[in-house]
Amino acid sequence: MSDEWPLVGRTGTLREIAATAASGRRAGVVLVGPPGVGRTRLARAALAAVCGTGPDWTPFWVMASRSTTGIPLGAMGHLFGDLETTDDGPAAGGPGTARLLRAARERLRELTGGYRAVLAVDDAHVLDETSAILLQQLAISGDAFLLVTAPSGVVVPSPVFALWKEGLADRVDIDELDRRQADQLVVNALCGDEPGTVVDDGALAKLWRLSGGNPLLLRELVDGGLDARTLHRVGAVWRWEGPFPRTARLTELVDAQMGDLPSAERDLMRLLAFGQPLDSEIASTLVNDETLGSAERRGLLTSTRNGSRVDLHVSRPLHAEVLRGRATPLQEREIYRRLSEAAESVASVGDGMHRAEDRWRMVSWRVARGLSADPEELLDAVVDVGSDDPELAERLLTAAAEQDDARPAVRLRLAGTMIRYGQLDRAESVLAPLDAGPDRVGADGRIWPQRADVALMRVHNLYWGLRAFDRLPRVLSDGLGDAPDPATAGTEYPARTALRAFRSLVEGRATEAVKILAPATADQGAGLPVLAVAALAAAKAGRYGTVGELAVRGDVLRLDREFDDGAGGWLRFETLAAWWYARLQSGDLDGADRIAEPCLRSARERGLDRYAALFTTWIGITQSRRGRPEAAAGWLLQAASAVPADRFSFTMPLVSELAMALAATGRTNRAAAVLAEGERVPGDLLLAGWAYAARVMIAGVEGRTSQAATIALEAADAADTHGHRMQALHTAVRMGLTGAVSEQLVALAADAEGPLEQAYGEHATALAEHDAAGLDRVATRFAGMGLDLLAAEAAAQAAHAYRAAGQIGSAAAVTSRARAWAQECQGARTPALELLEGSADLTPREHEIAALAATGMTSKAIAGELVVSVRTVDNVLRSVYAKLGVSGRGDLVQVAGIRRG
Repeated sequence: MSDEWPLVGRTGTLREIAATAASGRRAGVVLVGPPGVGRTRLARAALAAVCGTGPDWTPFWVMASRSTTGIPLGAMGHLFGDLETTDDGPAAGGPGTARLLRAARERLRELTGGYRAVLAVDDAHVLDETSAILLQQLAISGDAFLLVTAPSGVVVPSPVFALWKEGLADRVDIDELDRRQADQLVVNALCGDEPGTVVDDGALAKLWRLSGGNPLLLRELVDGGLDARTLHRVGAVWRWEGPFPRTARLTELVDAQMGDLPSAERDLMRLLAFGQPLDSEIASTLVNDETLGSAERRGLLTSTRNGSRVDLHVSRPLHAEVLRGRATPLQEREIYRRLSEAAESVASVGDGMHRAEDRWRMVSWRVARGLSADPEELLDAVVDVGSDDPELAERLLTAAAEQDDARPAVRLRLAGTMIRYGQLDRAESVLAPLDAGPDRVGADGRIWPQRADVALMRVHNLYWGLRAFDRLPRVLSDGLGDAPDPATAGTEYPARTALRAFRSLVEGRATEAVKILAPATADQGAGLPVLAVAALAAAKAGRYGTVGELAVRGDVLRLDREFDDGAGGWLRFETLAAWWYARLQSGDLDGADRIAEPCLRSARERGLDRYAALFTTWIGITQSRRGRPEAAAGWLLQAASAVPADRFSFTMPLVSELAMALAATGRTNRAAAVLAEGERVPGDLLLAGWAYAARVMIAGVEGRTSQAATIALEAADAADTHGHRMQALHTAVRMGLTGAVSEQLVALAADAEGPLEQAYGEHATALAEHDAAGLDRVATRFAGMGLDLLAAEAAAQAAHAYRAAGQIGSAAAVTSRARAWAQECQGARTPALELLEGSADLTPREHEIAALAATGMTSKAIAGELVVSVRTVDNVLRSVYAKLGVSGRGDLVQVAGIRRG
């Protein structure tokens, strides 16, 4: 990584400064901004930009400091060091000062050698008065163009203030970077010299949250993260794992930004760091109102209205992190004591502290003091605190786990919360004793926890989380038992039904699982345990419409709810996964992304890294299906870097789609290596069939068509998911294979529900029958679904069939469409697209003129835009019409599919 960070988000400002200098409209620019915003860096870049406007500029750089404040022209000693200082004593403005100023201006003209001076002065707020007066005089006389910097919120010498007050110079306020600019800065710094690398979105979000867009803090966070290895590369992805490093330099920067605080304000900041958002009523019992007002005026704290009360926050998250990191355990406990006692005091007056979140915060403060608390209240507090303070959430979770007398129902909930936070092994250790022991009868006579409830959570955690497939049969057997559940009174308990169906699923009998669940799903009151497994079974059986109905009934897309459903969040995820897959296999990629994208945002906001990786994978897969192999690889690599492959439930889909994306761009060796790496992970019982299509793709791109056909037919016999069979067979059709492959695919498509899988069958039929028009129609159908690569491949096959039939005009027209779709596919190179090579296609010039004509432009207008003659335009269009077999401009869009740009 380069030592010099790129300058991001300031291009417009630099351009305006250079233009101002060249025009002479103003005598300079004053750059004002908060500490760390990059004033000095911008001033240096502006100095270079001004000098770059022409050879007649002479640059000078001055850096003011407090050490030279009392010395006339002290900051400019390197320019005027041999000039005699004033002889009229320390008072400035006398005859001696005037002579010194005249001499300085004359010396500056000598130094420029007849050229124009551009004088940059950094930190002008600490200039000595003589230097400040010199700046004002240079601005008035026009002897120099000034670039002056000063921090916001400080008093500057009057002559400097007069620069913008009197209109001599423009004042430019430099803001901190916005989120997009901050992300770009980090990406450029980390990935600039290494094409193909990316920065994980979670790392970017953390850096943005802590820095607030302040470039200096951002750089220190990145440098500290690199040194501490919390910011590191995993494959091609930069990730942030662990706490931010509290380096000495970073702490010094935070101290400099906060300034020299009175003890009362520093105490307030510590209280806010541990207690934010803090009700202003609580804060008022801890510090006086004058201190609160002073801290807000300094910009140290921010107040926000929350209903009828006002909440207080530390303005910069990084300041809060540093303050928390400095506190000793004893100091931390004392802070929590003061906060909880103040909160209890406020709660005892009137109806204060009546909100649910207030109660959970008081519980968390009690635990931080070392006091006992009810385990259910602790778990509620974990959910409330979670993403805002992961360390506190971990402490609360640990405290809840240490309660030996917690009821079985509470321990079941504890395990679910552990799963939510990725503590999968701890969850299993909590669940295993519950599962092994006898059922207990509660005061209401109900057996709690039901053996099946515990088994259901264990099964899902073992499958989706721990990937411990070898332990599933025993847990399923223990959970189901030999006799009906005694609490069901003749009706099977829903969790038992879900367990029986899940056992059929993992044993490869999706249709049987659908039948088992049919009576339970017919009940409109069916809960998520039944709906989740039923949705997964329907998805595996290719019943995509049913999946959507079940997901809607399960209400799984309500983002105001946590990933907690009684099975640790896995049931909700399972339903979402089935629904997303149904949309994917139906060709509704926008619908698939409408499921994944809000879920990804929610998971990131809540700090649920495992779920975030899952939803990132889904987005990568839809990008792959859209025909965007480079974008797909970026998303999928980001997900792969976030979790260990052997503990990730979507490892097989991830590596399979990544291999497909790599193979589509000709990187078959890398694709094969990726797929092999994924297949080394313990065997997947539900998603292993995803790999068949990738194997077919790699073999087909490498020209091993016989092997590709063998793999596709193997998938038709062995894959236990309808969609996996269809995908593998259709990939073979994309490679140009027919025969048994086409027959199998057509047979499966006859029973398909989704429009995409039906189109797969039409594609196979048209290719086998050399039906150019049929292939053309299928290409258009794929394009309508946003599947550009499939559309381009089918169109290329159609063009080949048209040429073979001697229909040259039709071949040229569909070739043009194929090329237009292929242009959207980020350099994809597949066997079907190779059919376009050497075809009678439009030349680049013909395509350009045809595209302009298709928008309705006249020949004269086209000639003017391309700087050619009208005759040339008309001649080219006649050639285009002949190649495409059309009669005029009106047919270009409809027949050739030409798109401008």
